[in-house]
Amino acid sequence: MTDVTARSPVLDALLTRRSVGALAAPAPSADQLETILRAATTAPDHGGLRPYRFVVIDAPRHARFGEALAHDTDLARGGITEEVKAKFRKKAGTAPVQVLIIFSPVESTKAPEWEQLVTASCTGYPMLLAASALGLGAAWRSAAVLDGPAMTDLCGLRPHERVLGWLNIGTPVTDAPREREPVALDGLVMRP
Repeated sequence: MTDVTARSPVLDALLTRRSVGALAAPAPSADQLETILRAATTAPDHGGLRPYRFVVIDAPRHARFGEALAHDTDLARGGITEEVKAKFRKKAGTAPVQVLIIFSPVESTKAPEWEQLVTASCTGYPMLLAASALGLGAAWRSAAVLDGPAMTDLCGLRPHERVLGWLNIGTPVTDAPREREPVALDGLVMRP
């Protein structure tokens, strides 16, 4: 039987990972970003279809990303105030780098579309773990409207694709996020 008290570094990373919202420069280096993106490709993927792709938004592109968020939200809601638009524009600059996760389903008799969506969604978690392992901070972010014309243009979305969300990645502003409270498994786990 395995001694669960002798934890491995991998298990420690899984059990202690925290989202880090307050991020600043420096951004991940090119090598760090490549490692983070490579980690994404380790997500479970029935049939090896890779039904995802990524769009990297760095500092020079923050304004365009923020404008796309504000424009498409304004369009979808039939008008929003300048104050609300400013909040959406600000979302784009809260980290040195954003990695947008694009769901890009593939025709397949092996893996139905819902399963491919799960795969694309799973790519975010290894990226969060990789960023943490590299000493960076990261957090998954989203917005209610990610499929409007401005985001479509920004990401080069094809008709069958959609943005699932994005990861903010950068250098943590504070030393360490607070520890996660253990989650009680009662009510989450069934043993019939």
